[in-house]
Amino acid sequence: MPHKRAKRSVREQQRSQKGSDLAPSQLQLSLSQEAIPKSLSRVLNAAKVREEWRKRKLEDGETEEKNGTKKKQKLNEKTHSKTKTKSIMPGESLQHYNKRVETDMRPLVKSAVQSSKLAIRHAQRQELASKSKRDAVEHPMPSSEPRTAQHPGRPTEFQTLSTSTPRRLNDIAQSPPEFNHLPRGVESSSKVSKTKVEQRDGVISLAQKEMMKQEREKAIARYRELRAYGKNDHIEEEAQD
Repeated sequence: MPHKRAKRSVREQQRSQKGSDLAPSQLQLSLSQEAIPKSLSRVLNAAKVREEWRKRKLEDGETEEKNGTKKKQKLNEKTHSKTKTKSIMPGESLQHYNKRVETDMRPLVKSAVQSSKLAIRHAQRQELASKSKRDAVEHPMPSSEPRTAQHPGRPTEFQTLSTSTPRRLNDIAQSPPEFNHLPRGVESSSKVSKTKVEQRDGVISLAQKEMMKQEREKAIARYRELRAYGKNDHIEEEAQD
């Protein structure tokens, strides 16, 4: 079989027939005609590759300016993209078409919203500036000059009392304080008690008063009976002793 390796004896026989240290045959390529790797060929032929790349770009629609900068012209691509967004593609559903249109129109909508916000802010700033100018004209700021006193004879500061005896924190009180005059809104205890009694009298009816009197008399009679019963028991105990 050709894909299998021959025996060692056969290989040694072939090697002895061919010999060793022979010159390269015509079938074998020389070093000058040997293929070069692509990475090395790109380095050696960089200028040629660059020229080919420029020609290809010029054919696609790019132009070179005098100063060496490149200006890309993609009018065909723009028109193609516009037609794509406007019209629905074959085999495309409405949902995917709506999403594609939204993604294409999103930057335009965003820029429009930003421009409108900037315009609103500019208008608000102008309104604030005009209002501040009007307020300054209608209500001018007061001057920084000191005011003249309306009543020159009156004292401007509160009076302070100076006592010879110093105030101490841990002084011992010899007697409770006496109040000769009650504070505002406070009435004496006698007046308060009278008003309370009057209020009670006004609240309790006559029938309730009679019932209370009867209950009071009953309680007194029972108390007297208990006292008499206790005295009799005490006398009997003393007699027995």
